[in-house]
Amino acid sequence: MSAPFLDAYAQFLHLADTLHFSRSAEALAMSPSALTRCIQRLEEELGHALFVRDRRKVSLTRAGQLFRDHARQQLIAHRELLEALSAEEASPTGELRIACTVTACHSVLPSLLARSRALYPDIALQLRTGDAARSLQQLHADEVDMAVVPAPDVSDDELRYVDLATTALTFVAPAADEELQERVRHGGKHWNGLPVIMPRRGVERARVDAYFAELGVSPSRYAEVDGNEAILAMVSLGCGVGLVPELVRQGSPLRDAIRAVPVPSPPAGYTVALCAKPRTLERRAMAAFWELASTRAETP
Repeated sequence: MSAPFLDAYAQFLHLADTLHFSRSAEALAMSPSALTRCIQRLEEELGHALFVRDRRKVSLTRAGQLFRDHARQQLIAHRELLEALSAEEASPTGELRIACTVTACHSVLPSLLARSRALYPDIALQLRTGDAARSLQQLHADEVDMAVVPAPDVSDDELRYVDLATTALTFVAPAADEELQERVRHGGKHWNGLPVIMPRRGVERARVDAYFAELGVSPSRYAEVDGNEAILAMVSLGCGVGLVPELVRQGSPLRDAIRAVPVPSPPAGYTVALCAKPRTLERRAMAAFWELASTRAETP
């Protein structure tokens, strides 16, 4: 069951997220011209432009921002209606959208997803990959139902959490640069001027900033990037040193091009958690998946 206007709303929301007609059209399996016609029909019905378009970029108008909130709520309401109508069925039914990093896809989630597929085949799972900070943004904006992220040191009162895994944080250096590895290993004043690939935001950024502040050193910030995979890529190319979760390092296809470098009193690791809004867990399919994750977390 899918009313045409709901399809149009979903297409609009995808474009509002990417702000790129060709990219959204490809993801939605439609032509850019068909997506353009869909947006034009919405704009005609509303009597307002939803996007500002020029040759260089696409951006949302104020009307587009307001309509984005409305469209999200309409799609959520429709999904909740379908789930309520199927509440008496033997197996939970619905769509579950999970935001996570690429690493989480292959190192944290596989067993949980396999169990969900076996027990609840009618729950359609969608994974949306990106860095952890972006995953949290998507969760707060109701673009996804759950997110796999580093658990914060202070829990967000608006979210609930289930711990999935723990990981240490490890400094990594280019495998071919033994001199750089040695400087990292000695630590202290040897960090001064040393090129570091910094995470732009998130738990890792807070940890590495605190680590250098405690040492009283000033490394050279070679670059700031989004995502641990980007840090590993730049380290493997010889650009500098980075701090990444051990889970990411072990599962990386670049692990032979980098070296883990032990340091005295390294930054503390963290817990990887599944999080969701309490309201989301009122839906049957979401609650079933959450219970699976909770059971897995309690298993020794």
